[in-house]
Amino acid sequence: MIDNDIYSLSQSSEPPAQNDYRPQQKVSSSRSRLLCHVAIALGLLNTLLVCSLLFQWILCQGSTPSCPSCPDFWVRYGNHCYYFSVEKNDWDSSLEFCLTEDSHLLMLTGNQEMSLLQPFLKEDFYWIGLRNSSGWRWEDGSALNFSRVTSNSLIQKCGTFSKNGFLGSSCEAPLQWVCKKVRL
Repeated sequence: MIDNDIYSLSQSSEPPAQNDYRPQQKVSSSRSRLLCHVAIALGLLNTLLVCSLLFQWILCQGSTPSCPSCPDFWVRYGNHCYYFSVEKNDWDSSLEFCLTEDSHLLMLTGNQEMSLLQPFLKEDFYWIGLRNSSGWRWEDGSALNFSRVTSNSLIQKCGTFSKNGFLGSSCEAPLQWVCKKVRL
């Protein structure tokens, strides 16, 4: 009888140990599955985000109104768009063209912008928004203060720009021009 009691005690103590082990295994297994599902969900969200950004980038390469870009035949640099004409006009007609394009004749803000535009310029001179009325002034009324204009005649009242810098010219001379506007 003693042997039976010991045997039954041994049998009764084993099952609780197995029962304690199995729920822990189930909890560990369910955590692994949960982490796997979270990782898959995050991967899918990441893929959707990358696809969305790529789609937006492709749309913005065209002339979509919702994307900040420049019109056709305009050069984008930074937050501005530049138009380098191929035809020639006098200074007033060039200014009028720029105004109809919601822009203005180029007013350079400093030597840095002047250097950035040099590669786009040919050997020709371009009309810019510079006039000589009581000194060389930009169309907005501010003075030209970072360079000098070469001029050898009193009738050279309008400013031009080339790879070699600023030059005064008669406002009636037919030249190409550069317009500038803020990118929308």
